[in-house]
Amino acid sequence: MKLRFNRQEMAEALSAVCSVATARTPKEILRCARVEVHPDVVLLSATDLEISLRCAVTQIEVEKAGDVLVVAETLAKIVHECTDEILAVETAENLLHLRGAGSHFQIVTQDLADFPAIPSMEGEPDVSIEHGLLRRLIELTAFAAAKESTRYAINGVLWEVEGEKLTLAATDGRRLSLAHGPLVESGSMDAPRAIVPAKALSLFARLPAEPDARVGVKITANQLLLNMGRAMLSTALVEGKFPKYQDVIPRDCDCVVALSTTEFLGALKQAALLTNEESKGVRFAFSDGSLVLTSRAPEQGEAEVSLPVAYSGESLEIGFNPVFILELLRVAHTEELTFAFKASNRPGVIRLGDDFVYVVMPVNLSSA
Repeated sequence: MKLRFNRQEMAEALSAVCSVATARTPKEILRCARVEVHPDVVLLSATDLEISLRCAVTQIEVEKAGDVLVVAETLAKIVHECTDEILAVETAENLLHLRGAGSHFQIVTQDLADFPAIPSMEGEPDVSIEHGLLRRLIELTAFAAAKESTRYAINGVLWEVEGEKLTLAATDGRRLSLAHGPLVESGSMDAPRAIVPAKALSLFARLPAEPDARVGVKITANQLLLNMGRAMLSTALVEGKFPKYQDVIPRDCDCVVALSTTEFLGALKQAALLTNEESKGVRFAFSDGSLVLTSRAPEQGEAEVSLPVAYSGESLEIGFNPVFILELLRVAHTEELTFAFKASNRPGVIRLGDDFVYVVMPVNLSSA
Protein backbone atom coordinates (compact mmCIF):
# COMPACT_ATOMS: atom_id res chain seq x y z
CA MET A 1 0.00 0.00 0.00
CA LYS A 2 1.01 3.59 -0.53
CA LEU A 3 -0.91 6.74 0.33
CA ARG A 4 -0.94 10.20 1.88
CA PHE A 5 -3.53 11.25 4.45
CA ASN A 6 -4.71 14.17 6.57
CA ARG A 7 -3.09 13.74 9.97
CA GLN A 8 -5.92 15.29 12.04
CA GLU A 9 -8.65 13.10 10.54
CA MET A 10 -6.52 9.97 10.93
CA ALA A 11 -5.69 10.87 14.55
CA GLU A 12 -9.40 11.18 15.43
CA ALA A 13 -10.20 7.82 13.83
CA LEU A 14 -7.27 6.11 15.56
CA SER A 15 -8.32 7.56 18.92
CA ALA A 16 -11.73 5.93 18.55
CA VAL A 17 -10.22 2.63 17.40
CA CYS A 18 -7.81 2.58 20.35
CA SER A 19 -10.75 2.65 22.76
CA VAL A 20 -11.64 -0.82 21.46
CA ALA A 21 -8.17 -2.24 20.78
CA THR A 22 -7.26 -2.83 24.39
CA ALA A 23 -3.63 -2.62 25.45
CA ARG A 24 -4.27 -4.92 28.42
CA THR A 25 -5.13 -8.26 26.91
CA PRO A 26 -3.46 -11.68 26.89
CA LYS A 27 -4.34 -11.87 23.19
CA GLU A 28 -1.75 -9.80 21.38
CA ILE A 29 -3.81 -9.68 18.20
CA LEU A 30 -6.56 -7.71 19.98
CA ARG A 31 -4.13 -4.81 20.47
CA CYS A 32 -4.07 -4.34 16.71
CA ALA A 33 -5.97 -2.27 14.20
CA ARG A 34 -6.62 -3.39 10.65
CA VAL A 35 -5.85 -0.73 8.04
CA GLU A 36 -7.64 -1.35 4.74
CA VAL A 37 -6.69 1.06 1.98
CA HIS A 38 -9.17 1.39 -0.90
CA PRO A 39 -9.03 3.86 -3.79
CA ASP A 40 -11.32 6.38 -2.07
CA VAL A 41 -11.34 5.44 1.63
CA VAL A 42 -9.21 3.99 4.43
CA LEU A 43 -11.03 1.73 6.87
CA LEU A 44 -9.64 1.27 10.38
CA SER A 45 -11.01 -1.68 12.36
CA ALA A 46 -10.57 -3.03 15.89
CA THR A 47 -12.33 -5.52 18.15
CA ASP A 48 -12.14 -6.92 21.67
CA LEU A 49 -14.38 -9.85 20.58
CA GLU A 50 -17.42 -8.22 22.22
CA ILE A 51 -17.31 -4.72 20.72
CA SER A 52 -16.10 -4.00 17.19
CA LEU A 53 -15.56 -0.65 15.49
CA ARG A 54 -14.80 0.33 11.92
CA CYS A 55 -13.99 3.97 11.08
CA ALA A 56 -13.55 5.60 7.67
CA VAL A 57 -10.88 8.16 6.73
CA THR A 58 -11.61 10.00 3.50
CA GLN A 59 -9.08 12.84 3.22
CA ILE A 60 -6.55 10.67 1.39
CA GLU A 61 -4.53 10.31 -1.82
CA VAL A 62 -4.03 6.66 -2.68
CA GLU A 63 -1.31 5.41 -5.03
CA LYS A 64 -1.64 1.74 -4.16
CA ALA A 65 -4.38 -0.05 -2.23
CA GLY A 66 -3.56 -2.62 0.42
CA ASP A 67 -4.32 -4.19 3.76
CA VAL A 68 -2.13 -4.27 6.86
CA LEU A 69 -2.34 -5.02 10.59
CA VAL A 70 -0.44 -2.94 13.19
CA VAL A 71 -0.56 -2.32 16.94
CA ALA A 72 -3.21 0.40 17.24
CA GLU A 73 -1.68 2.30 20.14
CA THR A 74 1.73 2.51 18.45
CA LEU A 75 0.32 3.95 15.24
CA ALA A 76 -1.99 6.32 17.13
CA LYS A 77 0.83 7.75 19.27
CA ILE A 78 2.99 8.44 16.23
CA VAL A 79 0.21 10.11 14.26
CA HIS A 80 -0.81 12.16 17.29
CA GLU A 81 2.70 13.44 18.04
CA CYS A 82 3.56 14.37 14.45
CA THR A 83 2.97 18.01 13.55
CA ASP A 84 2.73 17.71 9.75
CA GLU A 85 -0.68 18.32 8.20
CA ILE A 86 -0.07 15.51 5.70
CA LEU A 87 1.66 12.21 6.40
CA ALA A 88 2.73 9.51 3.96
CA VAL A 89 2.49 5.74 4.46
CA GLU A 90 3.73 2.76 2.52
CA THR A 91 4.41 -0.87 3.32
CA ALA A 92 7.39 -3.01 2.42
CA GLU A 93 7.70 -6.63 3.51
CA ASN A 94 6.73 -6.73 7.20
CA LEU A 95 7.14 -3.01 7.90
CA LEU A 96 4.85 0.00 7.68
CA HIS A 97 6.79 3.19 6.89
CA LEU A 98 5.26 6.47 8.04
CA ARG A 99 6.91 9.71 6.95
CA GLY A 100 6.49 13.38 7.72
CA ALA A 101 8.50 16.35 6.43
CA GLY A 102 11.40 15.55 8.76
CA SER A 103 10.48 12.22 10.32
CA HIS A 104 10.45 8.53 9.42
CA PHE A 105 8.92 5.76 11.52
CA GLN A 106 8.97 2.02 10.89
CA ILE A 107 6.28 -0.14 12.50
CA VAL A 108 6.38 -3.93 12.46
CA THR A 109 3.19 -5.34 10.93
CA GLN A 110 1.27 -8.36 12.20
CA ASP A 111 -0.27 -11.40 10.50
CA LEU A 112 -3.67 -10.49 9.03
CA ALA A 113 -4.78 -14.13 9.06
CA ASP A 114 -4.99 -14.06 12.87
CA PHE A 115 -7.24 -10.99 13.10
CA PRO A 116 -10.91 -11.71 14.00
CA ALA A 117 -13.63 -10.89 11.49
CA ILE A 118 -15.39 -7.56 12.02
CA PRO A 119 -19.23 -7.74 11.80
CA SER A 120 -20.90 -5.70 9.10
CA MET A 121 -24.50 -4.66 8.57
CA GLU A 122 -26.07 -6.80 5.89
CA GLY A 123 -28.81 -5.03 3.96
CA GLU A 124 -30.73 -2.00 5.18
CA PRO A 125 -30.99 -1.09 8.88
CA ASP A 126 -34.16 -2.05 10.74
CA VAL A 127 -34.76 1.53 11.93
CA SER A 128 -33.03 4.92 11.80
CA ILE A 129 -32.74 7.69 14.37
CA GLU A 130 -31.08 11.10 14.49
CA HIS A 131 -27.54 10.81 15.82
CA GLY A 132 -27.88 13.73 18.22
CA LEU A 133 -31.10 12.34 19.66
CA LEU A 134 -29.64 8.88 20.19
CA ARG A 135 -26.65 10.35 22.00
CA ARG A 136 -29.08 12.29 24.21
CA LEU A 137 -31.11 9.16 25.05
CA ILE A 138 -27.90 7.34 25.97
CA GLU A 139 -26.68 10.27 28.08
CA LEU A 140 -29.94 10.24 30.05
CA THR A 141 -29.91 6.52 30.78
CA ALA A 142 -26.53 4.77 30.65
CA PHE A 143 -25.28 6.31 33.92
CA ALA A 144 -28.05 4.47 35.83
CA ALA A 145 -27.03 0.97 34.69
CA ALA A 146 -25.55 -1.31 37.33
CA LYS A 147 -21.76 -1.18 37.53
CA GLU A 148 -21.27 -4.43 39.44
CA SER A 149 -24.08 -6.92 39.75
CA THR A 150 -24.67 -10.63 39.57
CA ARG A 151 -27.90 -9.78 37.76
CA TYR A 152 -26.16 -9.32 34.44
CA ALA A 153 -29.26 -8.04 32.65
CA ILE A 154 -29.15 -4.76 34.57
CA ASN A 155 -25.49 -4.21 33.67
CA GLY A 156 -26.76 -3.01 30.29
CA VAL A 157 -29.32 -0.59 28.86
CA LEU A 158 -32.58 -1.92 27.47
CA TRP A 159 -33.43 -0.85 23.91
CA GLU A 160 -37.06 -1.28 22.96
CA VAL A 161 -38.56 -0.38 19.59
CA GLU A 162 -42.32 0.06 19.46
CA GLY A 163 -43.91 1.56 16.38
CA GLU A 164 -42.14 4.84 15.61
CA LYS A 165 -40.54 5.21 19.04
CA LEU A 166 -37.29 4.04 20.63
CA THR A 167 -37.19 3.60 24.40
CA LEU A 168 -34.01 3.24 26.46
CA ALA A 169 -34.17 2.08 30.09
CA ALA A 170 -31.48 1.47 32.72
CA THR A 171 -31.56 0.48 36.38
CA ASP A 172 -29.24 -0.67 39.13
CA GLY A 173 -32.08 -1.79 41.40
CA ARG A 174 -32.21 1.49 43.33
CA ARG A 175 -33.19 3.81 40.50
CA LEU A 176 -34.65 3.67 37.01
CA SER A 177 -33.88 5.99 34.12
CA LEU A 178 -36.27 5.89 31.15
CA ALA A 179 -36.08 7.98 27.96
CA HIS A 180 -38.07 7.97 24.71
CA GLY A 181 -37.38 9.39 21.27
CA PRO A 182 -38.95 9.31 17.79
CA LEU A 183 -37.45 7.26 14.99
CA VAL A 184 -36.72 8.80 11.60
CA GLU A 185 -37.54 5.56 9.83
CA SER A 186 -39.26 2.61 11.43
CA GLY A 187 -39.98 -0.89 10.24
CA SER A 188 -40.65 -4.40 11.43
CA MET A 189 -37.90 -5.98 13.52
CA ASP A 190 -37.28 -9.62 14.29
CA ALA A 191 -35.79 -8.59 17.66
CA PRO A 192 -37.33 -5.27 18.84
CA ARG A 193 -35.75 -5.59 22.31
CA ALA A 194 -32.09 -5.79 23.26
CA ILE A 195 -29.93 -5.23 26.35
CA VAL A 196 -26.85 -3.31 25.23
CA PRO A 197 -23.63 -3.14 27.29
CA ALA A 198 -23.06 0.29 28.83
CA LYS A 199 -19.42 0.17 27.64
CA ALA A 200 -20.52 0.08 24.00
CA LEU A 201 -22.89 3.00 24.51
CA SER A 202 -20.15 5.02 26.20
CA LEU A 203 -17.98 4.43 23.14
CA PHE A 204 -20.78 5.48 20.78
CA ALA A 205 -21.22 8.73 22.69
CA ARG A 206 -17.55 9.61 22.08
CA LEU A 207 -17.55 8.97 18.34
CA PRO A 208 -17.45 12.14 16.22
CA ALA A 209 -20.46 12.76 13.99
CA GLU A 210 -22.73 15.52 12.80
CA PRO A 211 -25.65 16.02 15.25
CA ASP A 212 -28.23 15.85 12.43
CA ALA A 213 -26.74 12.71 10.90
CA ARG A 214 -28.76 9.51 10.96
CA VAL A 215 -27.83 6.28 12.68
CA GLY A 216 -29.00 3.02 11.16
CA VAL A 217 -29.89 0.42 13.79
CA LYS A 218 -30.08 -3.33 13.36
CA ILE A 219 -30.81 -5.73 16.21
CA THR A 220 -30.24 -9.45 15.80
CA ALA A 221 -30.65 -12.28 18.30
CA ASN A 222 -27.25 -11.62 19.87
CA GLN A 223 -25.92 -8.38 18.41
CA LEU A 224 -26.61 -4.67 17.95
CA LEU A 225 -25.17 -2.85 14.94
CA LEU A 226 -25.07 0.94 14.56
CA ASN A 227 -24.21 2.47 11.20
CA MET A 228 -23.16 6.12 11.45
CA GLY A 229 -21.98 6.46 7.88
CA ARG A 230 -18.30 7.09 8.62
CA ALA A 231 -18.26 4.59 11.48
CA MET A 232 -19.84 1.20 12.19
CA LEU A 233 -20.17 -0.03 15.77
CA SER A 234 -21.26 -3.53 16.70
CA THR A 235 -21.60 -5.15 20.11
CA ALA A 236 -22.63 -8.43 21.61
CA LEU A 237 -25.80 -8.16 23.68
CA VAL A 238 -26.20 -8.76 27.40
CA GLU A 239 -28.03 -11.99 28.13
CA GLY A 240 -30.86 -12.17 30.63
CA LYS A 241 -34.30 -10.72 31.24
CA PHE A 242 -34.59 -7.01 31.95
CA PRO A 243 -36.94 -6.08 34.82
CA LYS A 244 -40.46 -5.01 33.89
CA TYR A 245 -39.74 -1.32 34.26
CA GLN A 246 -43.36 -0.23 33.76
CA ASP A 247 -44.24 -1.66 37.19
CA VAL A 248 -41.60 0.49 38.91
CA ILE A 249 -43.01 3.89 37.92
CA PRO A 250 -45.38 5.25 40.61
CA ARG A 251 -48.74 6.43 39.30
CA ASP A 252 -50.14 8.03 42.46
CA CYS A 253 -47.66 10.80 43.33
CA ASP A 254 -49.75 13.75 44.53
CA CYS A 255 -46.96 15.98 45.87
CA VAL A 256 -45.44 17.70 42.85
CA VAL A 257 -42.97 20.58 42.77
CA ALA A 258 -41.29 22.37 39.85
CA LEU A 259 -37.60 23.14 40.36
CA SER A 260 -34.98 25.18 38.53
CA THR A 261 -32.44 22.58 37.41
CA THR A 262 -29.45 24.87 37.92
CA GLU A 263 -30.54 26.09 41.36
CA PHE A 264 -31.44 22.58 42.50
CA LEU A 265 -28.09 21.23 41.30
CA GLY A 266 -26.17 23.93 43.15
CA ALA A 267 -28.10 23.48 46.40
CA LEU A 268 -27.81 19.68 46.38
CA LYS A 269 -24.08 19.81 45.65
CA GLN A 270 -23.65 21.99 48.73
CA ALA A 271 -25.77 19.74 50.94
CA ALA A 272 -23.90 16.66 49.74
CA LEU A 273 -20.57 18.06 50.93
CA LEU A 274 -21.22 16.75 54.44
CA THR A 275 -22.16 13.19 53.61
CA ASN A 276 -19.89 10.17 53.84
CA GLU A 277 -19.93 6.39 53.50
CA GLU A 278 -21.81 6.00 56.80
CA SER A 279 -24.31 8.76 56.04
CA LYS A 280 -25.02 8.92 52.33
CA GLY A 281 -28.44 10.54 52.66
CA VAL A 282 -29.66 14.10 52.26
CA ARG A 283 -32.94 15.06 53.92
CA PHE A 284 -35.42 16.85 51.64
CA ALA A 285 -37.90 18.85 53.71
CA PHE A 286 -40.70 20.37 51.64
CA SER A 287 -42.98 22.99 53.17
CA ASP A 288 -44.97 25.97 51.95
CA GLY A 289 -42.71 27.79 49.47
CA SER A 290 -39.49 26.17 50.65
CA LEU A 291 -37.20 23.20 50.23
CA VAL A 292 -34.58 22.67 52.94
CA LEU A 293 -31.77 20.19 52.28
CA THR A 294 -29.88 18.91 55.30
CA SER A 295 -27.10 16.38 55.81
CA ARG A 296 -24.91 15.21 58.65
CA ALA A 297 -21.62 13.36 58.76
CA PRO A 298 -20.48 12.05 62.14
CA GLU A 299 -17.33 13.79 63.39
CA GLN A 300 -17.44 16.20 60.42
CA GLY A 301 -20.48 18.40 60.83
CA GLU A 302 -23.85 19.28 59.38
CA ALA A 303 -25.13 21.19 56.35
CA GLU A 304 -28.39 23.03 55.75
CA VAL A 305 -29.26 24.63 52.42
CA SER A 306 -32.57 26.39 51.73
CA LEU A 307 -34.12 26.83 48.32
CA PRO A 308 -37.33 28.77 47.56
CA VAL A 309 -39.73 26.61 45.55
CA ALA A 310 -43.30 26.81 44.31
CA TYR A 311 -44.65 24.19 46.70
CA SER A 312 -47.97 24.49 48.51
CA GLY A 313 -48.80 20.93 49.55
CA GLU A 314 -48.55 19.30 52.94
CA SER A 315 -45.14 19.31 54.60
CA LEU A 316 -43.10 16.26 53.64
CA GLU A 317 -39.67 14.95 54.58
CA ILE A 318 -37.91 12.34 52.47
CA GLY A 319 -34.30 11.19 52.17
CA PHE A 320 -32.26 10.40 49.05
CA ASN A 321 -28.74 9.37 48.19
CA PRO A 322 -27.54 12.65 46.62
CA VAL A 323 -25.25 10.87 44.16
CA PHE A 324 -28.23 9.32 42.39
CA ILE A 325 -29.87 12.70 41.84
CA LEU A 326 -26.70 14.65 41.08
CA GLU A 327 -25.77 12.22 38.30
CA LEU A 328 -29.06 13.03 36.60
CA LEU A 329 -28.92 16.79 37.18
CA ARG A 330 -25.48 17.00 35.56
CA VAL A 331 -26.87 15.65 32.28
CA ALA A 332 -30.39 17.12 32.46
CA HIS A 333 -29.63 20.23 30.34
CA THR A 334 -33.13 21.62 30.96
CA GLU A 335 -34.18 24.84 32.67
CA GLU A 336 -36.77 23.14 34.81
CA LEU A 337 -37.78 19.72 36.10
CA THR A 338 -40.62 18.32 38.18
CA PHE A 339 -40.10 16.27 41.34
CA ALA A 340 -43.04 14.21 42.57
CA PHE A 341 -43.63 12.17 45.74
CA LYS A 342 -46.28 10.18 47.56
CA ALA A 343 -44.76 9.52 50.98
CA SER A 344 -41.40 9.43 52.74
CA ASN A 345 -41.08 5.68 52.19
CA ARG A 346 -42.12 5.72 48.53
CA PRO A 347 -39.96 6.45 45.44
CA GLY A 348 -39.50 9.94 44.09
CA VAL A 349 -40.12 10.67 40.41
CA ILE A 350 -38.25 13.28 38.36
CA ARG A 351 -39.51 14.24 34.91
CA LEU A 352 -37.84 16.29 32.20
CA GLY A 353 -40.69 17.10 29.83
CA ASP A 354 -42.81 14.26 28.46
CA ASP A 355 -40.08 11.93 27.23
CA PHE A 356 -37.98 11.27 30.34
CA VAL A 357 -38.78 9.66 33.69
CA TYR A 358 -36.36 9.01 36.56
CA VAL A 359 -37.46 6.94 39.56
CA VAL A 360 -35.23 6.92 42.64
CA MET A 361 -35.72 4.97 45.85
CA PRO A 362 -35.57 6.88 49.16
CA VAL A 363 -33.12 6.19 51.97
CA ASN A 364 -33.92 5.87 55.65
CA LEU A 365 -34.12 9.36 57.11
CA SER A 366 -32.44 8.18 60.31
CA SER A 367 -29.21 7.95 58.31
CA ALA A 368 -29.78 11.07 56.24
